Amino acid sequence: MRKSFALCLVLFSMGTCLAGQHYAPGLKEADPDWLEQFLYSGVEWRPGYAIVTGHQFFLTKEYVNADITVEGITFSNLRIRYDICNDDVILLWSNTFPIALSIERIDEFTIYYEGTARRFVNFRNACPEFEGYAEVLYEGSSAFVARHTKVVSINSSQSSYAQFRDYTRYYYLINGTCSQVRNRGAFLNMMGEHEPEVRRFLRQNNILVSSLSPAGFGVAAAYYDSLAAKEVKE
Repeated sequence: MRKSFALCLVLFSMGTCLAGQHYAPGLKEADPDWLEQFLYSGVEWRPGYAIVTGHQFFLTKEYVNADITVEGITFSNLRIRYDICNDDVILLWSNTFPIALSIERIDEFTIYYEGTARRFVNFRNACPEFEGYAEVLYEGSSAFVARHTKVVSINSSQSSYAQFRDYTRYYYLINGTCSQVRNRGAFLNMMGEHEPEVRRFLRQNNILVSSLSPAGFGVAAAYYDSLAAKEVKE
């Protein structure tokens, strides 16, 4: 049974503090015990896939360094795992205790892994095709994001064999809409009258735009934003 915490009472009685952690500017005078109670309010996380090959986490099953913004308050130097099978952020408390934070509370988080920062934003209901976290690959007037998920796949010829399979889908938020990017052509079509200029820019600069090179989508989106901004000024 998944056990709920009365962490406010537990942590207050222990009188612990967040050693080595930092908060957003303006919160330095906040009570450390209150901040800890606020941050670690959640439920105990327990593994639920005992006989599935692989793991349900993003990048690695190990805990990684991260910054998290919870209800507008930013905490840094935390240890987390991101469960992309269930869209859960698992926060490690006291180096031993995993806590699943409520998705409703988290605004965004950034994972630091192998020298790279990966930023995820809780899009909530902003995109009709998904709810929850997506990795921000580009953000300006428009945005290009990646939705990472894993599912449990069962081999039809071996009913006892199951493994995690990961999927990434891309979405473009432009002019108040959010649409899945299924291919290069559909992506560029969303740019309307600026599509020919963006195509020419990509061709002249030999920029590859594909699911194998998602950074190219971000470059194209940034160029589109520059064209749209210039048009507004004129």
